[in-house]
Amino acid sequence: MCKLDEILLKENYFEKSFLIDAYLISQNQSFNLYLLINSDSVIYTIIHSNLVNKVCEKLRIQFISLTKEKLIKDYDEKIFKKIITHKILFNLIIESHKKLTVSMLIADINHHEVILSKL
Repeated sequence: MCKLDEILLKENYFEKSFLIDAYLISQNQSFNLYLLINSDSVIYTIIHSNLVNKVCEKLRIQFISLTKEKLIKDYDEKIFKKIITHKILFNLIIESHKKLTVSMLIADINHHEVILSKL
């Protein structure tokens, strides 16, 4: 298995924001989606709260409570108005590259279902 972050950097994926096809994987189940890659301003990987129930049902995973609530910035540098209290864990595949145990915070984000930070 190769390091996904090294491949993305090598292929200049992080020069600017863009959408990419990806798969979330858990317990031999997969969920296909498009995610926004934005490494310049995003510290956390975030999934929209409207999508997370579909993902959890398909992948047979559950929300995980955060030990400490988070207030974070959106990709456009605006502060989220809601406090983030939960996350999900899964494996991520982009093209043929796999990243194990990715954590996604659950939040209402504008315009995108998933925003991927630099892993």
